Amino acid sequence: MKNNNKLIILVLLLAVAVAAYLYFNQGKTTYNVEGAKMDFSVEDTSSITKIFIVDNQGEHVTLVKGEKSWLVNNKYDARPDNIRLLMKTFSRIAVKAPVPKSAQDNIIKSIATKGTKVEVYQGGGKPSKVYYIGNSTMDQTGTYMLLETEGVKSSVPFIMHIPGFRGFLNSRFFTDSQQWRDAAIFKYQPQDIQKLEVTYYEKPEQSFTITKKDTLFIMTDKNNQEVKAPANRILEYLERYEKIYYEMVDTESTPELIDSVLNSQPFIRISVTDVDGEINEVVAYHMPNFRETLDPVTGELFEYDVDRMYANINKELFVYIQFATFDEITIKKDDFLIKN
Repeated sequence: MKNNNKLIILVLLLAVAVAAYLYFNQGKTTYNVEGAKMDFSVEDTSSITKIFIVDNQGEHVTLVKGEKSWLVNNKYDARPDNIRLLMKTFSRIAVKAPVPKSAQDNIIKSIATKGTKVEVYQGGGKPSKVYYIGNSTMDQTGTYMLLETEGVKSSVPFIMHIPGFRGFLNSRFFTDSQQWRDAAIFKYQPQDIQKLEVTYYEKPEQSFTITKKDTLFIMTDKNNQEVKAPANRILEYLERYEKIYYEMVDTESTPELIDSVLNSQPFIRISVTDVDGEINEVVAYHMPNFRETLDPVTGELFEYDVDRMYANINKELFVYIQFATFDEITIKKDDFLIKN
């Protein structure tokens, strides 16, 4: 009996020794291999001043930290939610596992030919960190990455993840500048508005203009005749321009369809001139009833989509907008005169 116990103990000790050897040997060939770089995370994301992203097709975007907000290619405000997601990624990214030695060469080649490069700047003219981002793992829970610091690349790649998040990370580093743009069309306080023009093309008699004169706002009709609208209603209407967003950039319509829409009669045009003289304009167009939505009262097809419209922002960005959002500001002239 004693001999059996000794044998069992010997087997257990041997198993522990083998496991320890494999563990530490694995560490020497992966985590602790010479030239390996694993310090992907940025502890202080507030120190990040610029991010440059370029894909394997040469498409690229530059995100720069401005005085008030992040800018896309030094031209447009960036989407705050996308910037927050990037900062969260930089601060929490961690090594999930080493890439097996047998797969390292293939992963490095794949990153070099199909990957995305991300340069992170923390002041100065050189990036503090450069990520080379490849595909996701087979189980979609990690992303192959290789790190470069001080101009030197890591000798091996790693599988990266966000602890507590089940998914891949490469989709967060896209290069379409339009998708990085802030979705806000109008972001004004009443005191920031000098003039607001609303033009209804189907009912031009309902068009109006609101102009700031000293500390008051004056409403006029399409003939420039003053409309005796209550001051509190005008102010309440202007307050609605604080947060008006488009739904998404239209990346599906063909150039021919977009040209056809832009050459058709608009539904409404809204133009805001701020106190600095900057003009911000959106022109909305009806969208065909592609989904064939039926009128619940008549049982017939609606002529147009009842949820969305096309819109052209400042004659340069073609987007989808929702009635649920724009119903707030598509108020007609006579609506200001209706008694409570």
